Amino acid sequence: MKFKSSINNILFTKHLSSTPLNTSFMNNNISTLTQTLTSLTTESSTVTNSDDRLCSETTETAPPLPPPLITECSFFGSPDGYLHREARIEKALSYWRKLGQPKLIVAPMVDNSELPFRILCRRHGAEAAYSPMLHSRIFSENAKYRSQEFTTCKEDRPLFVQFCANDPETLLEAARRVEACCDYVDINLGCPQRIARRGNYGAFLMDKLPVIKSLVEKLAYNLHVPVSCKIRIFPDLQDTLNYAKMLEDAGCSLLAVHGRTRDEKDGKKIRANWDAIRAVKHALRIPVLANGNIRHMDDVNDCLEHTGADGVLSAESLLENPALFAGFGTVDQLDLVVEYLQLCEKYPVPWRMIRSHVHKMLGEWFRVHPHVREDLNKQSKLSFEFLYDMVNRLRDLGEETVSENCI
Repeated sequence: MKFKSSINNILFTKHLSSTPLNTSFMNNNISTLTQTLTSLTTESSTVTNSDDRLCSETTETAPPLPPPLITECSFFGSPDGYLHREARIEKALSYWRKLGQPKLIVAPMVDNSELPFRILCRRHGAEAAYSPMLHSRIFSENAKYRSQEFTTCKEDRPLFVQFCANDPETLLEAARRVEACCDYVDINLGCPQRIARRGNYGAFLMDKLPVIKSLVEKLAYNLHVPVSCKIRIFPDLQDTLNYAKMLEDAGCSLLAVHGRTRDEKDGKKIRANWDAIRAVKHALRIPVLANGNIRHMDDVNDCLEHTGADGVLSAESLLENPALFAGFGTVDQLDLVVEYLQLCEKYPVPWRMIRSHVHKMLGEWFRVHPHVREDLNKQSKLSFEFLYDMVNRLRDLGEETVSENCI
């Protein structure tokens, strides 16, 4: 079946308000997290990289975000004060049960777990999803960053919105902008990349546990939705357990554990430590999610059985097969690409995200037909027309290959 570009509108997309807030800046001024931030730091109206442009423009006005949540107390508060530890844990468990206890979850991926991809994964088995990691300071002060890097819609729940931060006030300011349209505000404590070292966030806060504790406490006692954390393990198991217990005591309502250390960055060469995740699950009472070694549904079942975790996160494998959670071979890969492109027309994102997803989803096809990949790489400015034509071209080439094999 051949496809053409369809709609160019947004139905329920919620773009974040550009109303300025008083900001408290991080000590380490990070100018960039992703490619977009290069254009955000210049006053020029010329976009030097066409991949940073939104893939389509809407002529409709997106519905405004819900107003700030105004209640008598925060998630862990009450009119008489804050809940004690046992009551906090019970509330965290009750909240997770009310969400339906999702087990199959899209992990946070910078520039890759954006709204169209989250919706695609949800339509093919995913039960919850994380936003990409967002930089709390830039998110608070830059309207363009907010509008391009985070959008959501009614179909996009349950949703974790993840921030990196090292300053509690800055983190709270960013979190308050999204708490009305998500189910958890998540703190990234696991990013092992050099930019996280320079920016003093992610896994490099593992050397500064008091800072981490202050971040969790600030959100836990000031937001109306619970705070979750995503961590990596320490080389020593007892250090990991002490870390996890500290987070639970500080007010973390859900913990996702990547079973690799900060220095173990190559997930294809280094297996995640499911034993460590199991130990964390046994030590805590809040829900625990497992991250690492999830390539197909057999891995999902093995991981849940081995670790006892409440759910699993998948990242790289979902990029190659967004229908991973639906089971092997359930959806044609070319159909998935078409569905993703249609979602991007409905919920516009920068072209760089689309280019990245197309390359990953069509990796196997491009290995068989490298000339098609070369044609894609030559496109300095993408269009939906070109991408739909490319998919149809691959479909025709696939049919020719099947015919040749039958002769």
